[in-house]
Amino acid sequence: MEIEKHWIPTGVQSFDPVIKGGFPAGAFVLLLSEVGAGGSEFMYSSILMLAQLKKEGVRQKPNYHLPERIVYISFTKSRENVLQSISTLNIADISALEETLTFVDLSSVYFAKTQVPLHWTTDTGGALALKDFKSGGRHRSLFEALIDTLETLAPHSLVVIDSLTDLLRSSSSDNLSWADLVSLLKGIERMSKLWNATVYASLTANIFEPCKEEEVMDCVDGVLVFGWQSTGANQRQRMMYIKKFRGLMPFLEEDNVVQFETRVSASHGFEMSNIREIIGR
Repeated sequence: MEIEKHWIPTGVQSFDPVIKGGFPAGAFVLLLSEVGAGGSEFMYSSILMLAQLKKEGVRQKPNYHLPERIVYISFTKSRENVLQSISTLNIADISALEETLTFVDLSSVYFAKTQVPLHWTTDTGGALALKDFKSGGRHRSLFEALIDTLETLAPHSLVVIDSLTDLLRSSSSDNLSWADLVSLLKGIERMSKLWNATVYASLTANIFEPCKEEEVMDCVDGVLVFGWQSTGANQRQRMMYIKKFRGLMPFLEEDNVVQFETRVSASHGFEMSNIREIIGR
């Protein structure tokens, strides 16, 4: 029996045609980015454009569906901080995202065992906090808080986890091992299919050991890598390539992995151009 496939657009207009319209539904996608290389801007452009498409009621092609809601899970940033960053991209009406976005602030859990004052982590912008979920009545680790949030909100949603960098850093304070983190990521990858959820998880490159980066990449369905490339004369160009993607790679070039020149601008958000072949993959 043939399994019916569904696809979720990213909303990034220069990227969706490359991947035949979107990601497979239920995909757990790692956005691995060097600092300033465009990973955050890809994420912001995607959720802003998807919110705009939902507001406009755009009709989708058969087997292509918009997420029922957009969920942003933050460990350190406030709702205002995130919306302010997204609002610098003039590619869609920010009010569409404000109306659609479910923002979950887990900063009180993240900072609980640090020297940061508690009142610095208090949400003031209407975000959902840990107390809004089923296990908010007792002290929870960041892992447990994330699991509660996903079980409550992830089904049929686009979920942003901002970020795995923060999650890895917090694991030592919660007396959790690296194996615990890997198990959690494998669990999210498994459940994303049952939830029919697309999950973006950002990770800053070159902070953790290369072997740990590789193990994280092994836990997800897809990896988008954002980096810098020297172009001479003290100039650099942002680049992006798809390192892996289960269910998607057969639709891309069979013999070559390609990378794209990218740029970020207020008027166009995250953009891709100029396909380049990666030699010796």
